[in-house]
Amino acid sequence: MKYLWTILLILALPLKAPAEEINQGMIDMVSTAYGLSVSGAYPETALVVGNSAYYEQMLAAGAIGNDHSVDPAFSEAYTALGAKAEENFSKLCEAYKLSASESKPTAQDVLDAMKALDFGRQFNAGIEASRNRDDGLLLYKTPSLIKKAFKSLLPSRARSFRKLIESSHARTMIFNINKDLLNLLGIGSKARTDQVNDIVSFTSNSKDSRLIRSNTGNAEGMSKGFNAVAGGSGLQLSKVDPGKVVSHYSGKSQADVIIAAVTEHAAKHEDVVYLLAFYGQSKYQYFTVSIARGFINITFAADDNKPIPVVIASMPASRVDYSTLAAAINDFMRGKDEVPDLLGIWRMADL
Repeated sequence: MKYLWTILLILALPLKAPAEEINQGMIDMVSTAYGLSVSGAYPETALVVGNSAYYEQMLAAGAIGNDHSVDPAFSEAYTALGAKAEENFSKLCEAYKLSASESKPTAQDVLDAMKALDFGRQFNAGIEASRNRDDGLLLYKTPSLIKKAFKSLLPSRARSFRKLIESSHARTMIFNINKDLLNLLGIGSKARTDQVNDIVSFTSNSKDSRLIRSNTGNAEGMSKGFNAVAGGSGLQLSKVDPGKVVSHYSGKSQADVIIAAVTEHAAKHEDVVYLLAFYGQSKYQYFTVSIARGFINITFAADDNKPIPVVIASMPASRVDYSTLAAAINDFMRGKDEVPDLLGIWRMADL
């Protein structure tokens, strides 16, 4: 722990002296400036610090700049964790890397990213448990009668998306439909973690939200509506900068490009659950995407009928091309016509 604080102190200010010339006096000066303290003597050379596991993790996460200074967002987040900081150091580094890939992070952004990673792990663990217990159905091997029933559940514009679910051998879970009937048919689904239940609740309530619907066409009002629905479902939404995730993002209609880019981004940051929402003058569509343990997990509202049917499709990533997935979802949302504009990209976490 002493060496970690020493690292943070050394890197807290850009020092003109070469690393090998750093001495106890310099450390004391930085310590006083930041109101921090280090017990014991400073190592004889910076090599001891440079070789530490802490330093290597910080460097890999991008928390250390070219001028050998540490991003204040990282050090402040570390301080905010208090007694839990050391045991959660690896998670902190992962959270910083995630946050920095989506915005210029503050300490709070980093802490929120830690929450998003923990939430996503629990959500995706619930989906994995459903796959292992054969919840829902495998459309490609389902009897024709059940296949027709599932087809009727989705609007006609979802044809390419439904075909992708089938061809990818996705495990498909259906919620908010008569449980007794689904269990009788052998395709019942269960939210096996609280996080799965929360996202199912959020997905259903967002489609039925008066606050969102009354602000359709108004990006700011709709964003507030999604945040309000999330809060009511025990969830927190953290805004992601589209320009950091989508190359050459212009702010204009590029729904399929955006969906493909966010899916690729999710593959680099496994377990994180992303919410994407698009809107037009009178309609809006949204879905969540996360990638974990070789599966792409998509959550969406099947239609507008009450109770709102919610579907989670867990697709083997090896059988899905991101561009094909993006085009299928875009067709499902009618992105080129009814909901052409990006409302937002958010990370999801527990409150």
